[in-house]
Amino acid sequence: MCPGHGVRVAIRTVCSYCGVGCGLEVRTTDGPAGPVIAEVTGDRLHPTNRGRLCTKGLTHAELMGSTEGRALTALMRPHRAAAPVPVGVDDAVTAAGRRLREILDTHGPDAVALYVSGQLSLEAQYLATKLAKGFIRTRYLEANSRLCMAGAATGYKQSLGADGPPGSYDDIDAADLFLVSGANMADCHPILFLRMADRLRAGARLIVVDPRRTATADRADLFLQLRAGTDLALLNGLLHLLVADGAVDTDFIAAHTEGWEAMPAFLADYPPHRVAAITGLREADIRTAAAMIAEAGPAWMSLWTMGLNQSTHGTWNTNAVCNLHLATGAICRPGAGPLSLTGQPNAMGGREMGYLGPGLPGQRSVTSPADRAFVEAVWNLPPGTIRAETNQGTVDLFDRLADGTVRACWIICTNPAASLPNRDRVIAGLRAADLVVAQDAYADTATNRHADIVLPAAMWGEADGVMVNSERTLTLARAAVPPAGDARPDWRLIC
Repeated sequence: MCPGHGVRVAIRTVCSYCGVGCGLEVRTTDGPAGPVIAEVTGDRLHPTNRGRLCTKGLTHAELMGSTEGRALTALMRPHRAAAPVPVGVDDAVTAAGRRLREILDTHGPDAVALYVSGQLSLEAQYLATKLAKGFIRTRYLEANSRLCMAGAATGYKQSLGADGPPGSYDDIDAADLFLVSGANMADCHPILFLRMADRLRAGARLIVVDPRRTATADRADLFLQLRAGTDLALLNGLLHLLVADGAVDTDFIAAHTEGWEAMPAFLADYPPHRVAAITGLREADIRTAAAMIAEAGPAWMSLWTMGLNQSTHGTWNTNAVCNLHLATGAICRPGAGPLSLTGQPNAMGGREMGYLGPGLPGQRSVTSPADRAFVEAVWNLPPGTIRAETNQGTVDLFDRLADGTVRACWIICTNPAASLPNRDRVIAGLRAADLVVAQDAYADTATNRHADIVLPAAMWGEADGVMVNSERTLTLARAAVPPAGDARPDWRLIC
C-alpha cells in the first residue's frame, strides 16, 4: 500500500480493446468485497504506447468498477423452452462436458464446433485449438477473426510465405510516407495514429484511401475517395505506374522475389485511365499517389484493416499491397513494410495459435504432414490423429448448424447473434442446434438468449494471460483484481 493513500502499487498489464496492444499501469485499492481498480494510466515503459492511452483505455477502471450485467454464476435451462436458472459453475461445466461427449460419441467429431475470439488470451486460444483439433478432432473450430483477418493472414502467406507482418510500430517513427487504406486509425487505432501524426509533423506525408471522409482522411496530404470495393484496381494501377516510370527496385526484385516476369503483362490491364474509370478517382490523383510512393523510395509503409480485409477479394488486396512493397524494396527496412492492423487485442495471437482455418500452433498447418506429425508428438497423440480436412469458414459454420450437420456449438468470448452477417441465419443455427454453450463475461447477450448453458468468464484485469499485438509484440497481462462472482478465466473453463 502507498502510505496515506490506501492505493496499491501498480500492476503492469495490457489494454483489452484493439490490436495496438497498449501497456497499462493499474492501481488497485481495497473495496468492501476485496480489491477494486482505482486508476488506470499508460505505461511509459511499454514500447507500443509509451504512456499514451486512448479514451477506451483510460476508461478501463470505470468498466471494471461495475458488476451490472456481469455473468456472476453459471446459467442452465432445464429444457430449451425454459428460462435459464443459476447453477454452480462446476455443475454447469460437468453438464456441458457430458452433453458434448454424448453428441461426439453419437454423431462424430464434426457434430461439435467451437467458435472463439481474438479477445481471448494466447493460452485460451492455444487450448481451444488443442481441444478442437487434437482431441475432439472436429473440422469446425472457427473464430470471429475469420471475418476480419483471414484475408490479411492468407495474403501474407501467399506473398511472403508466413502470416508474420514484417513491419513494426517502430517503423512508423521512421517512415517518410504512409499509405492508409480502409482504416480509420484516428478513431479505431488512435495511439498508432498519434505516433503517425508525430511523424507527419516531422515531414512525412500521408495518403488515405477510403470511400468515406474520415477523421484520418482529414489529415491526409492526398485523399483518394474511391468507390467501395475497388481497392484492388487502385493498388494494381499504382504498381503499373511505378513500373512505367522505372520506380521499382530491380535489384531487390531479382534477389528476393519470384514470379516478376509475369507482372508486366498482368499490369497492362491497369492503365491510369481504366483505373480511374473503375475507382471513380481522377487520373491525376492516381498519378500523384504513385509519384509520392516513388519519391519515398524504400521508406514507406502501408497500414490497412477491415476496409481491405472484409471483402470478397480481401486476400488479393493484401497480395497487391505486398506486391507494391516487394517491387519497391520497401520491406524489412526501417520505416518500411506492409503492416496490417488487427481489430481485437489478441487476433494476432489467435493466428499464431492456429484457430483460423487450417492453422496449428506456431504458424503450422493441418495441410502439412510434417506439421501434423510435429504437433501430434508435442500433444502426445498417436500418429494420424490430427485431420488434414478444413472447413469453409464462420458463415458456413452457422449454415451447418442450421442444416443439422453441426449439432453442438461452444461459443467463447464472442457474440455472433449480434456481430455476424445474415443474423436470421445465425439465429436459425442456434435454434436448430442440440446444444449451445455460451462462455461470456456478461449474462444477457443476443447469443446467450439462445444458449442452453452459460459459463461465466473472467474479464480483462481478472486473469493472467499473454496478448500479441499487430506487430507481434507479446505482453503479459497480469490480473489486477479477482474475478467477479464465480467467474473463471477462459482457459480454466476450457480445461
